[in-house]
Amino acid sequence: MQRILYEAKTQIKKELPFVLYANPNSNKLNAYFQKNDELEVFKGQSGFVFAPFSNTESYIISLSNSNFLSESIKKIEIENILLDISIDQKAKKNFEDLVNKGIVEINNNLFEKVVLSRKVVVPVKMDFEATFLRLLQSYNTAFRYLFYHPKIGMWMGATPEQLLKVEGDKISTVALAGTQLYKDSLIWEEKELQEQQFVSDFIIHEITPFVKNITISEPFTAKAGTLAHIKTTISAYLKEKESANKLLFQIHPTPAVCGLPKKEAMAFVLQNEGYDRKFYSGFLGEWNIKDESNLFVNLRCMEVEEEKINLYVGCGITKDSNPEKEFFETENKLVTMLKIIKV
Repeated sequence: MQRILYEAKTQIKKELPFVLYANPNSNKLNAYFQKNDELEVFKGQSGFVFAPFSNTESYIISLSNSNFLSESIKKIEIENILLDISIDQKAKKNFEDLVNKGIVEINNNLFEKVVLSRKVVVPVKMDFEATFLRLLQSYNTAFRYLFYHPKIGMWMGATPEQLLKVEGDKISTVALAGTQLYKDSLIWEEKELQEQQFVSDFIIHEITPFVKNITISEPFTAKAGTLAHIKTTISAYLKEKESANKLLFQIHPTPAVCGLPKKEAMAFVLQNEGYDRKFYSGFLGEWNIKDESNLFVNLRCMEVEEEKINLYVGCGITKDSNPEKEFFETENKLVTMLKIIKV
C-alpha cells in the first residue's frame, strides 16, 4: 500500500490525475494513475468513471491512458476522533424552509418525491492521506475511494449504494432509501417504506426495455456504518450487451438521489437547492474492465480543498416528511465523514 500512496503524492505534485479505490468487503486497494493531465470525456471506453449529478459530461481515467496498481490494505490503529462542528441555526432554517417548499410542491402534485441536500463547509486543512487510511478501515462494507484531477479537484468518500453492476450480460442494482441510526431493533415508518418503494418501482420501470428475467428481492434492512437503510436487490439479463451504457444513463439519477418523476424533481433541485452538487450524488467506479462494470452512487462524500472541506448530505422528501426531522437526518449522515477526518 506504501507504493500506491507514494505514487498518489507524486501525481499530485505533478498535477496528474489518479484514483484509489477499494470495493465493498475487499482488503485490496486498487489505483489508476493517468499518464497526462487530459480531462477525458466518458463515451463508453474502459476505465474508472467519475460522473456528476446532472446528466452533463461524465469523465473517465481510461485504461489505455493510465498505469494500474493493486496492493493489500494495511491495518492501522484508529483513534476515535469526531471533528466537532456546531449546528448552524441559519443553515438549519434554510434547509427546513427548502423541505417545506418541496412538501408544498408534492401536495400540488408536481412530483411524488424529491431528494434535497445541503453543502456544509468545514474550514480546516485536512491530512488527505491519513484521512483516506481511516476511511478505508472504518467503512469496510462500503465502496471507498480517493479521486484527484487537477481540472476537477480532490474527492473522497465511502458510499453504501451500488448503482449498477454488469457481469457479461447479467446486470444487478439496488434500491436504497430510508435512513435511521442503526440499532438492533428498527421500525420503519410508512414514509420511509414508501420512499424506498418509489426507488424500486422507478428502477424496474426504467430497466425493463433493456432486460429480461428480472428478479427482485424483498426489502430488508442494510447497515452502512452507523446508519441503516431499506434495501432491495434487483437483477436481470441484458437483451443486448451493447445496451449497458444506455441503461446506465436511463437509471441515473435514481429517485434515491433526485426524485420522482425525475424531470420535475431534477428541475426543482437545480432551481431551489442554491448550490451546485457537482459530483455529489453522481456515480463512479469501474466500467467495462474485463467485461465487467461496477458503479456506485457518490454518497457520504467530501470535496477536499486547500483550506476547507465541503461535505454533502441529503434526504428524501415525501408528503409525510417532517422538516426538522429531515435536517437531523442530514446531521446523522455528516458523522460518517466527520469521524474519519484527520487535520
